[in-house]
Amino acid sequence: MMKKWIALLLALVMAFSLIACGAKTETTPDTDTETTEEVVETTPTETQEEATIEVWIAQVDWADAWDELEAKFEEEHPWIEVEHVGLGEDATFLSSRIAANDLPDVIQSNNTPNMDAMVAGDMLVDLTDWECAALMADTYKDAYTKDGKLVGMCQGAAFSCMFYNMAILEEAGWAEPPASWEELLQCCADIEAKTDAAPLVTAAGKTTTSWMILELVLANILNDADAVKAYEEDFKNGTFDWAAYPELVERMDAIAPYFLEGSAAALEEDAATYMADGLAAMCLAGNWNGGMLADAITTASGDESKVVATLPPFGDGETTWISNSPEDAFCVTADPERSDAEQAAVETFFNWLFEGENFKYIQNARGTVPVISSMTDDLIALPECMLPVVPAMNAAPAVLMGFNLWAAEFSDAANGMIKDLLSGNATAQDMVDKMVEVMPTSFKNQG
Repeated sequence: MMKKWIALLLALVMAFSLIACGAKTETTPDTDTETTEEVVETTPTETQEEATIEVWIAQVDWADAWDELEAKFEEEHPWIEVEHVGLGEDATFLSSRIAANDLPDVIQSNNTPNMDAMVAGDMLVDLTDWECAALMADTYKDAYTKDGKLVGMCQGAAFSCMFYNMAILEEAGWAEPPASWEELLQCCADIEAKTDAAPLVTAAGKTTTSWMILELVLANILNDADAVKAYEEDFKNGTFDWAAYPELVERMDAIAPYFLEGSAAALEEDAATYMADGLAAMCLAGNWNGGMLADAITTASGDESKVVATLPPFGDGETTWISNSPEDAFCVTADPERSDAEQAAVETFFNWLFEGENFKYIQNARGTVPVISSMTDDLIALPECMLPVVPAMNAAPAVLMGFNLWAAEFSDAANGMIKDLLSGNATAQDMVDKMVEVMPTSFKNQG
């Protein structure tokens, strides 16, 4: 069974102390007790030439927080201008910039073919000796160490969740969220019969979330650590037998009709909008959307106490398998044409970003679980609905999220079929048939 790296999280957060970044003080010549703050230079000097850097890390669910973070950085470093690009764009944005040989200076990425291509092309800087690298635990460094180089700083721990508008569930006769697969199907049926809302919504326009449906179904069918580990290895090696699990077809066909029309193309902000409009009762999503979805459900219900989150109830009621992964990493791109001033600006911004007083803007806006030691308890503000989920997540068995396991062609084919299934244009058997067809020619460990 894979290491329970997330289970170490709370201990890690408690174990490390905040790295101080305050101004120095010195004693004046005239007194032993009076001190004055060292003057902080706020204008460019010979070593602080004006520079502009381009970043693709701002995301829709923390766009407002990004504005605050950017303003804080530029106030403290007025010789550096930060331009964010690609807000709301998916991985195709990065693919197009790779193709154009025009990568932003700082980007977000994860264990996908895009990252593999950038590593192979020496497009990412080795962060091993950077100041910020000392703040991240080895488990997360390992996740983003490629060919002996640390190519990304992980922004958090990612895991699957279900978010509920309890006002709608109560209307359907449910005082508590469903706790098992059978209860989930019954809850969906009751919501469909007794309310005007769809039972479920998800952001299937994003492959991470689209695949989440299938990986949760499969992991809870396997319900065994050795079997799940074998699935992960066989998936990466192109030898997993998708046709060997008829219950996968049955369960995918059973759950698909309960998703809100439009889920197949929805991005994360779309799913949140649907929840805010009261169009769906439950949202299958990553924990990184916790803040956005809590706000959306509060808007729909008019009562923040109606916002509830649990691990996705895809299990048997006793054991619930979830999916997890190190979250996206922030990376620095390699650019031989970058000037010394620009390189200094990039390094200044990137190291500054991971200081707890600065990273809190990202962490608290997104509601993620942080994995850097500079994020001490006093800086962490999880949405109320997420507080009981973290210990449950730490105790739950987990399967790696799909983007750690698949190759590009397989992802396109399989997630395309999941979208067709949610849209009513394909069956789960069609989906499995396509995965069986593509797997032998598209797998991660292809060499």
